[in-house]
Formats: sequence, C-alpha cells, structure tokens
Amino acid sequence: MPPTAPTFTPLERAVLQAIAEMYPADQVAVTTQMSSAVLSRRENTGCGFFTDFIVDRSSTGPIGGERLRDGPPVRVDGMKYGMGFILWLEQGYAACLEGYAFGDESTAELDFEAVHFEIDKPQDL
Repeated sequence: MPPTAPTFTPLERAVLQAIAEMYPADQVAVTTQMSSAVLSRRENTGCGFFTDFIVDRSSTGPIGGERLRDGPPVRVDGMKYGMGFILWLEQGYAACLEGYAFGDESTAELDFEAVHFEIDKPQDL
C-alpha cells in the first residue's frame, strides 16, 4: 500500500502528543517529525496495533538515546485493562506507533478510528 497523507486517528494523535510532552528534551523533534508524517501501514493485530509512517528527515535532526519512547497508559472503552504505547524510532526518527493491550484482552473488534479513550495523567497512576 503506498503512503498516504497523514490521517492519524484521534487516539494516535493524542498518544503522540502525550509522548512528546512526556519527553521534554525530544518534544520539538517529535512534534516536528509527526507534522511531516505520511502513513505507510496500519494493522490491528488483535493484541493491539501498529501504525507505521515515514517522516521528513530533513525537517529536524535525529532524536538521541534509546530507540523507543514509552507512552502513557490509556483507558479504552470496551477494554477492562486498557492499553500501553511505544513510539519506535529508526536511526533517531519516528517510524511506528505500537499500541498493546494490557492483559490478554483482544483488540480485534475495536474500531481504533472511532474508539472513545482517556489518557491517564501522571496523578491518576
């Protein structure tokens, strides 16, 4: 499937924004990279999802450090335990948002484009 214009779901947008805010040293780079992102693949695995994208590497320098950024826990309607998230980096550039179910819950029937959710704030943890 060829890349398309950025059409992140509300859940993806909210999680990516939360990840940027959770890592102040990376916030500008993550925000800039995500503003240029072009979706290349989205898959609901039944245990969560993967959203792959391509970012404009000329828009900002690479993000240093580990090749992942943990995201916030999210309460998702239809799930007892909710989900966790990881932003995966390739050579310092955002490449994939992974969402995974806590516990053994299935995500196969969830419509991630329309699901209602609430991102847990640090004081809620």
